[in-house]
Amino acid sequence: MGRGLAAAGIVVLGVLLFWLSLSSWSPFTITATDAWNGLIHQGSVGGNRAYIVAQLRVPRAVCAALVGACLGLAGALMQGITRNRLASPSLFGVTAGAALGLALFSTGLVAPPFAGGALLMTCLGGALAWVTVFSLGGAWSPTTAQGRLVLAGVAVAALCAALTRLTVILVEAQAQSVLNWLAGSLANAGAAQVQLLWPCTLIGGLWALWCAPRLNLINLGEDAARSLGVGIASLRLQVFIASLLLVGASVCAVGPIGFVGLIAPNILRQFLGNDYRWLVPLSAALGAVIVLGADLLSRAVAFPVETPAGVVTALIGAPFFLFLARRAL
Repeated sequence: MGRGLAAAGIVVLGVLLFWLSLSSWSPFTITATDAWNGLIHQGSVGGNRAYIVAQLRVPRAVCAALVGACLGLAGALMQGITRNRLASPSLFGVTAGAALGLALFSTGLVAPPFAGGALLMTCLGGALAWVTVFSLGGAWSPTTAQGRLVLAGVAVAALCAALTRLTVILVEAQAQSVLNWLAGSLANAGAAQVQLLWPCTLIGGLWALWCAPRLNLINLGEDAARSLGVGIASLRLQVFIASLLLVGASVCAVGPIGFVGLIAPNILRQFLGNDYRWLVPLSAALGAVIVLGADLLSRAVAFPVETPAGVVTALIGAPFFLFLARRAL
C-alpha cells in the first residue's frame, strides 16, 4: 500500500507541475484554455498563445521530464551497483566528464565526422571520468571506504570542470553559447532536444528495469549474488553503458544538471527500502518531478529573467548531499 501511494503521489505531483509549466511565469498571460488548446490541439485552435504553448512550453516541459527521468534512473543504477548511497552522476564526475566531452565538440576542438557526434562525445567524456573515478577510488574492493570513492569523484569533477573552462577560453568565439549551455538551462529546450532524449530514455529505462532484480541480489553481497547466478562483471558493464547513455543524453540536450540522481533514489529509499524493482522506475518518475519543479522555480526566482535550472538543483542538492554524507561517512 505504501509503495502504491508513493507512486500515485509522484504521478499526481508530476502531472500538476507539468500543467503549471505550460502557463506559469510567462511574460504574457496564458490562460488554462490556452494551455489546453496548446497541449491537446497542438495550437491548431485557440490563437497565437495556444500555438506558443504547443511550440515552446510543451516541448520544454517534456524535455524537463525526460532529463529528470534520465538522471533519476542513472542515480539509482549507480547506487545499486556500488552499494553506495552517495553515488550519483554529478558526485562521481560523470556529468562533468560528459560536459567536457560536449564542450570539446561544440568548440570544434574534437569533432567526429558523422551524425550523432555530440551524443558520442558526451558518452565518451562521461565514460573516461567514471573509469578514472572508479580506478582512483577502488570501487570494486569490498574494503574500500565510501568516502574514498566520493573524494575521487569530487577531484575528477573539478578537473573536468577546469578543462571545460580552458576549452572555452581557447575558443573564445564559441564561449558565450557554451557558457549558457554549461549552466544547465531548459530555456532553449525544444522539439530537437525531445527527439534526442526520448529514444535514449526509453532504451536506458528498459535496460535499467532489466537490471533491477539483479541489483537487489547485489545488495546481499557479491559472493551471495554470484552463488545465485548473477554475473557481476556483466552486470557492471550493463549498468555502466545504460548510465552513460542516460547521462550523456541529458547533458547533450540541456547541459549539466546536478544532484537529481542523488536526491531521487535516496528520498524514495525512505519509503520503499532497497527494492530496486520499485526504486528504478520511481526514481525516474521522481527525477522528472524534481527537474519540472526546478524549471518552474528557475522562472519564478527572478521573473521575468530566468535562472538556470541547474543552479536551482545545486542549491537544493548541496545541503542534501551534506546531510547524507554526515550520516553515511
